Amino acid sequence: MANVDAPFGFVPVKMQGGAPYSGGQTEYLIADGASGNIFSGDLVTLRDTGTVLVAAAGQLNILGVFNGCFYTDSNGKPQYAKYWPTGTSASDAVAFVIDDPNVIFEGQEDSSDLAIVDIGQNNDFIATAGSTTTGRSGHEIDSSETTDGTAGLRIVAKSTDPSNSDVSAANCNWYVKIFEHINSSSGGKTHHAVS
Repeated sequence: MANVDAPFGFVPVKMQGGAPYSGGQTEYLIADGASGNIFSGDLVTLRDTGTVLVAAAGQLNILGVFNGCFYTDSNGKPQYAKYWPTGTSASDAVAFVIDDPNVIFEGQEDSSDLAIVDIGQNNDFIATAGSTTTGRSGHEIDSSETTDGTAGLRIVAKSTDPSNSDVSAANCNWYVKIFEHINSSSGGKTHHAVS
């Protein structure tokens, strides 16, 4: 059966070891006027200014997954939003980030290259733009870049989603862990993205 081609970024499903995901997240600052939309489910990095930005494809020093934000808009109205609109002027903006390195996420591969034998291997991701209508990410697992070396994500298992678990077809969903997480021993040599 064909999988549904509908990338959604990365969604927390459980903790490593099988415990349920508790909903934990941490608040990080977003710079006033920060450039680049950040969508729910996007991988994000921590800049050397102490603020977050969406991660670029292949980036290694990943902080976690964006889960919405809060800011006061130019009319003085508080906004809880599913995504950060690029260039928004707000001096109090915070991002909610799922930053525990032991969270297992579900994500969709961009092609049909991953197989069961790739479990335990690492892959980078593709930073496709999300939707300003739904606020949902378009990030996907880069299935053509499987390696036992350095990459942003570790393949943990095949998803059990009945609509997207056919490994013989494109766009299968997989469970992944952030391999190059800045809060884990496998993280990159630098803990910050450059400004």
